[in-house]
Amino acid sequence: MARILAKKLRNVSSTEFAGRFGQWSFAAQSEPVMVTNQKTGVVLGYFVSAGEFASYLKVRDSLPEVRYAWEMDANLAASLNKKLPKRRPKLDKLMAD
Repeated sequence: MARILAKKLRNVSSTEFAGRFGQWSFAAQSEPVMVTNQKTGVVLGYFVSAGEFASYLKVRDSLPEVRYAWEMDANLAASLNKKLPKRRPKLDKLMAD
């Protein structure tokens, strides 16, 4: 996604995009195409190349999975409850005050 945002975006109306889909699909091979509603100005979506989309999926799939606390594995919950080793006793004393 960062690669997509770093590149220049081509902005096109949905009418223009639908009327010249072939042209815009070729344009999307080199830079993303942002499709907006001409009347409202609302962004309807982005058209990107298959390579850009594959890069996005790779980044998305590498991110940690988010879950609710009650969905946490019992072993992970137990390891989070363990006390950390005392590495800096002077700082620990400051936190106790």
